[in-house]
Amino acid sequence: MSEAALDLWDDALSAHDEATLFHTRCWARFVTGIFPRLEDRSREIEHRGMTRHLPLFAWRRAGGLLTTLHSSFPFLYGGPIPAAGIEATDAARLAGLGGHSLRWTTNPFAAPEASHPAEAPNGRVERTPDATHLLELPATEAQYWDEVLSTGKRNDVRRLGKKGVVIEESRAPEDVDAVYALYLASFARWGGRPRFVYPPEFYRGLVSELGGVTRFTVARHEGRLLGGAFTLRAFDKVHYLAGYFDPDERTLRPNVLLQIESIQAAIRAGARWYDFLPSGGHASVEEFKEGLGGQRVQFEIWETRGALHALLERFRAKG
Repeated sequence: MSEAALDLWDDALSAHDEATLFHTRCWARFVTGIFPRLEDRSREIEHRGMTRHLPLFAWRRAGGLLTTLHSSFPFLYGGPIPAAGIEATDAARLAGLGGHSLRWTTNPFAAPEASHPAEAPNGRVERTPDATHLLELPATEAQYWDEVLSTGKRNDVRRLGKKGVVIEESRAPEDVDAVYALYLASFARWGGRPRFVYPPEFYRGLVSELGGVTRFTVARHEGRLLGGAFTLRAFDKVHYLAGYFDPDERTLRPNVLLQIESIQAAIRAGARWYDFLPSGGHASVEEFKEGLGGQRVQFEIWETRGALHALLERFRAKG
């Protein structure tokens, strides 16, 4: 498929309510520029009488011998647009595996039947449930303040404002790097260093290269940076991609203030949905999002192992 044809991709997506930033060419170009081992294999397909836009990425290791195809990257919503009618048995065929592994993430904004496909008859596709929290935004900030937020949350905002905690937009590289340092420090609190660590270029690029999409905000108190948050806007959705905070400053509640301000900004921008993104299985994080109005919505991850991956896993299990 030609690059010129792919440039029409995002316009076609806008006709579908389920489309997200993570399905767009804008996102594909960004992530493939950040991760040199990532290859963009997105394409249009004809399936069951529909033209579908299929984002697809090949994550290559060991010189390409170990390759996993992802329906989104890194680990966000994916699958074709429109998603209706895609079943687990279709995923591997549509991706064109060629012996590679597959990680296919469905989309919580798609119709329920698209997010809960039929079981694979031979069990070769492994399904894992995941969930995000979505807030359908009210028409005005006043409605959110009065009808969604609890009295306790409203009092927090007033109290911390009186203490001098401020939320402001930033594009300063030094602020991005300071928040990135808080991200690295968070590993110790959340169970150790994960297998996949975002490089600093990812967060820097969100601000410097995706300026029309990214809103980067920081919380400060008496000149000290308490934390920061990255939200991304596309179509009628704002996604809370990431936020990191100094645990020594938790009494100043920067996480609460940044989230509420981001939600209010989304309302001002005319968005319909605020997406808190998955919580990594942390019940306390889910409760926090629900306290801000988020409603839990399930989606799924389907995975299948290529022959070489399966062989390596059996070898490690024996070792």
